[in-house]
Amino acid sequence: MEIREEVPIKSFLIAAYVCRVDSGQGQYLIIKRSTPYLNETWQMVSGRIEKGEKAWQAALREIKEETGLIPDRLYSANEVELFYEVSQNCINVAPVFVGFIDSHQAVELSSEHSEHKWATREEAETLLTFARQRKTIEIIEATFVRQEPLEFLKITTR
Repeated sequence: MEIREEVPIKSFLIAAYVCRVDSGQGQYLIIKRSTPYLNETWQMVSGRIEKGEKAWQAALREIKEETGLIPDRLYSANEVELFYEVSQNCINVAPVFVGFIDSHQAVELSSEHSEHKWATREEAETLLTFARQRKTIEIIEATFVRQEPLEFLKITTR
């Protein structure tokens, strides 16, 4: 039997979609990268899980670091984003979280991002670069905005 090189599957990143609901319609915070990696691409909040951190804790930390926002409610989206990570030669599985902003908070971007926009699902789908991100927004709109989110997906952070 021939020995083949394998591409490992790892999970060391999170994806966090920040949402507010206005008149029954979701508005999603889309941020534009200003770093060499993915420069000028619009995306949701993302980042690495630090040592000793749970994925949901990384989501909260990254939302705060990248946008200055603190979600009023946090959910597991019960979804993952899957992609090939070239620099580490692995398939990355990133758990997806949804952070709802119910209170009045101002966005304060980190130096990693140059612009932000609160976008409807349709607007977000025209801005987001990757197909999986566009599909995730569609899923979030259907299962977290158009209906009451499932209680068992809610993450108690306090």
